[in-house]
Amino acid sequence: MEMVIVLVMLAVMAAIAGPYLSNGVRAFNESAASVHTLSKLRVASERLVREIREVRRDASGNYDITLPLASGTLEFFNSDGEQVRVGNAAAQLTLAYASIAAGTPFTLTDELGSITFSYLKSDGTPYTSIADLGIIEFELVLTHAGSDYRQRSRVALRNQP
Repeated sequence: MEMVIVLVMLAVMAAIAGPYLSNGVRAFNESAASVHTLSKLRVASERLVREIREVRRDASGNYDITLPLASGTLEFFNSDGEQVRVGNAAAQLTLAYASIAAGTPFTLTDELGSITFSYLKSDGTPYTSIADLGIIEFELVLTHAGSDYRQRSRVALRNQP
């Protein structure tokens, strides 16, 4: 009889403690997934900043960026003369170099919600011509499990006039 009472008490305690333990495990998994997505966002943003800083000037003194300047893609020549293209395809942020694998893009990050490029003068106002360009700003949004994670970076181009 005592053994049955102990087993019933253990079953009641397990029934009470079970949901608390499963909620703790679920919260841990969700926070780990969020940290992983934020890590991907940070790495992709830092890589884009490094690439954009390398935009070279052309023979006329303007930055060597392919026109028209679109809000979702960026194509330019870097200081080594390499043609670089940043784009998005199928929820992935891609980076491609013309001389590597015939320009085949590789993935910087997945879970891409959106990427938007803005082009500004050195004083932060919208540019009017390629000769006025001084800053490239981008907003990168990654989406995971219905949550958006945003990163906005502003890159002052080198070799300002």
